[in-house]
Amino acid sequence: MEAKWLEDFLSLAETKSFSRSARNRDLTQSAFSRRIVALETWMGTKLVDRSVNPISLTPAGRMFRSLATDILKSMYAARNMVGGYEQFADSDHVVHFSVAHTLVFTLFPDWLKRLNGKFGDVMARVQAVNVPEGVQHLLAGDSDLLMGYHHPHLPIGLDPNLFPFLTLGVERVLPVSAADSHGKPLFELPGKSGKPLPLLAYSSGAFLGNVVEMLLLNATEPYALYRCFETHMSEALKGMVLAGHGIGWLPESCITRELSEGNLVGAGSDAWATELEIRLYRSGKQRGRAAEQLWSYVEKMTAESAVNAPPETWKAA
Repeated sequence: MEAKWLEDFLSLAETKSFSRSARNRDLTQSAFSRRIVALETWMGTKLVDRSVNPISLTPAGRMFRSLATDILKSMYAARNMVGGYEQFADSDHVVHFSVAHTLVFTLFPDWLKRLNGKFGDVMARVQAVNVPEGVQHLLAGDSDLLMGYHHPHLPIGLDPNLFPFLTLGVERVLPVSAADSHGKPLFELPGKSGKPLPLLAYSSGAFLGNVVEMLLLNATEPYALYRCFETHMSEALKGMVLAGHGIGWLPESCITRELSEGNLVGAGSDAWATELEIRLYRSGKQRGRAAEQLWSYVEKMTAESAVNAPPETWKAA
């Protein structure tokens, strides 16, 4: 059996037309028909009823349709996994990153692009993680580098003597809301006891969830909030805030465009916001050659930036 036969069959099941599927598959109708016949021969049964117009699937064809979809998915997944195995199996040439969920969408792509432009192409295997999960990967030796957030009141438990780190930048986390027709927040802290604000929250254990809880515990004025949504993904939380479901705390890099366009606005004073360091951690133990070379390069560049750049440029890192 060939994957293209399955793709042909699924196309035919959808269009119910040999001519239309042949065009979609960039084949002549006769060549397309021969491949359907080849599949039926391999299966040992008729899959298509050609006696009606438009054509229909036989009972065996209807049963096989869902199986064909599953088989194709498995074939694609196997090809994707095995095809890249040799390339990524050699740890000397691959850098294994664990990256905080938000940063994998914001800082990391541009940071890696800048590295590729100066250091040379980096063969990277990246896993998006919650910060505590990334710490476990680093401790277990499953990652070479961890890119995540740090706040002095929320230490993540990595001994800097055993797990050195570099500070790549600063991230501001602030409460935001969708804007009304006048550009004002639909929901604004601190809220009223008789009418609490709907809080779009992070799941228990999420690092950004701990940041929000820290801010609320240290609030200098009474507030009124009730949880109406929970997720571990800042992108999902952003979507809910944009849709006007409530107030949520989001990293500024995640909402730069939405703030500039006025679709999101600050939902509280600076007292409700905080700053996080963006750190790159590594194990003190020797790693693969690519990881060691990359760390040395980033360490050098970070030291030079700290000496030559004014402090405010770190905000944009």
